[in-house]
Amino acid sequence: MAKKKAETTETTGEERATEAPPQSGTFLFEKKRYEFVLRAEQPIAHHSANDGNEAIAFRRRVRVRGGWAEIPIITADTMRHGMREAAAFAVLSAANMLTGANLSEAAIRLLFAGGMVTGRGDAGSISLDRYRELCELVPTMALFGGCCDNRVIPGRLVVEDAMLVCTEVADDRLGYVPAWALDLARDGVGIDVSVHHVEDEQRVRMDPTMHPERRLLMSPDAQVSVTNRLQASEQAHQTNDALAREETKSSMMPRRFERVAAGSLFFWAIEANTYTPLDADVLNVAVSAFLHNARVGGKRGTGHGLLRHVESRGVSILRPAEERAPVAALAKDAPVGVMLRAHIEDRADRIRDFLRGVNA
Repeated sequence: MAKKKAETTETTGEERATEAPPQSGTFLFEKKRYEFVLRAEQPIAHHSANDGNEAIAFRRRVRVRGGWAEIPIITADTMRHGMREAAAFAVLSAANMLTGANLSEAAIRLLFAGGMVTGRGDAGSISLDRYRELCELVPTMALFGGCCDNRVIPGRLVVEDAMLVCTEVADDRLGYVPAWALDLARDGVGIDVSVHHVEDEQRVRMDPTMHPERRLLMSPDAQVSVTNRLQASEQAHQTNDALAREETKSSMMPRRFERVAAGSLFFWAIEANTYTPLDADVLNVAVSAFLHNARVGGKRGTGHGLLRHVESRGVSILRPAEERAPVAALAKDAPVGVMLRAHIEDRADRIRDFLRGVNA
């Protein structure tokens, strides 16, 4: 039987010099790709800009058969940051640092945002040696990358936009959404044009001083001030004085925003280079912890942003109702997180000392 040719990867000399070395363990390079179909359990309010008082949903311009289309997306930055945050919490939990950690601002910035690039000689930076030590103590840093002194060190993870599964991209020959994901959508809720997925909502922030009962809670001076403003506003309306109307208007604020409707499906994919079984476990922990309660975009406090896993390729995820842990064994040899937790627990004291003293 012919031997399978070993997989290799090409890196530049600079990348080899700056990348953190693989963690201890069996060296086994593998390029992993996970593909997901996610369902919006709640409407997604993920905005790119404002037009007046209206927030516009994020869209990506893509070439399709017959022209161009603007497809709603959840940006790769949002999805990647969600994974980084979930992985950081997993590390802090394993190190028993979720309570009473007393972390510095720099440590929080490093764990949850990768640190920051600073000027030469600035105290807010860490050296290359310290960064290598950090990647050994906190292996999630090697996966996501971070900042070291005056440079940004790339990680091993590539995250794609989560793209709405819609008619415009419903052709696997275009390459935006693979055939298996399109077949899943067709057999489930079906595929529709993108404009049918986008709602235009309006909300109003009310002015509590306009309510007579609320004014009873105010001091006498405040009540007089509000009454005078209301009378001036009424007078400005009667005289059609635009300037006076602007000066005496209430704080009530109507606003509009686009959102992707609940039930819409998104296709999402990630790729990562792993070098040891620990690397693979770190990746699986980041994915599973994020998808356990993935919330994206804005207005999360008002019933927006929740994503649920529907199906995937390259990874097996169970629903929360089917198992206490939301993610099945992504690795064949051990449940997710066992290796990472053991790695962190063995180094918990060193990790605490490092994070309490780090300046990033």
